Amino acid sequence: MDTYDFLADPRAISLEQRHRVLASMQREQTWWLDRLQALSEGQKPERDFPAFLLAMAPFQDLAKRLAKATQRAQLAPALADELDWFVNAFRYYLRTSEGEDVFSGHRGSLEH
Repeated sequence: MDTYDFLADPRAISLEQRHRVLASMQREQTWWLDRLQALSEGQKPERDFPAFLLAMAPFQDLAKRLAKATQRAQLAPALADELDWFVNAFRYYLRTSEGEDVFSGHRGSLEH
């Protein structure tokens, strides 16, 4: 795979491919991880959280809405809930592909 822009489902690539995408998107990873650290409530995303996913097409809508905020208080409740879902659902994305059935019940950014 040369580009991941077309990727509609981030679960579709192997763990090895996920790490290659991370390596190719370090700038996006750094920017979004810093933003998520500021916007997240409770357990903050760890350094290996795949924040770069927000720079990919499936999460374009969520990223656009989050990009304007610099602190959690600026998020509408529904957006804060969606952010919490995103952080919880992808917490182990770069560690394992087990248990990813968590995605199947969500009707947020993945289906926009």
